[in-house]
Amino acid sequence: MARVELEGHEGHRFFLVVEGDPRGEPVAVVFPGLRYSPARPLLHYTTKLLRARGWAVVEAWYDYDRPEFLTAAEAERHSWITADAAAVWRWVRGHARPRLLVGKSIGTLAMAFLMRDARDAAAAKVWLTPLLRADDVLRAIAEDAAPGLLVAGGADPATPPELLDGLERPGLHTLVLPGAGHGLEVNEPLPSLDLMRDYLQSLDAFLGAL
Repeated sequence: MARVELEGHEGHRFFLVVEGDPRGEPVAVVFPGLRYSPARPLLHYTTKLLRARGWAVVEAWYDYDRPEFLTAAEAERHSWITADAAAVWRWVRGHARPRLLVGKSIGTLAMAFLMRDARDAAAAKVWLTPLLRADDVLRAIAEDAAPGLLVAGGADPATPPELLDGLERPGLHTLVLPGAGHGLEVNEPLPSLDLMRDYLQSLDAFLGAL
């Protein structure tokens, strides 16, 4: 495991955690959520499954839970996210050609930016609780020609049914976890673990088909 420090939006420092060998293994890049770091359950077990399948994983560890981000205007927050995503991409592309992008919540904004500006249409995508109310994200998922796995919570306002229903396209697999909120959990721990198992089984099948 290696840690790499990067400079993102307006000189803010953050870091990558690299597991595996990006030069010798297929590479997945993980973009976390606002208060959902790569240490949180969905992303932690996503990385563990990828490593078990022989993938190298590059995790972005940035901290947006700070007043200057939370109180910024929407356009400024978007610029912050895209600047950080561009810094991640420069480092990753200097070492490998990623085959998979994984984004959680605002991490899907980073993925949408990369699809538009970095022109990375070839990489498969895992969209975890994507922000479908953001036009960039909705358009990116709908227009992507690469394989995709979209995982949503049935009780998550970020993925309303009327927007999900319009996202059917070849190569996109959708998993809706009943009753789950934005963290893809429910109130009770054991049912939440069942939902996690459903997600990991779907992810495992998706990876096996790539």
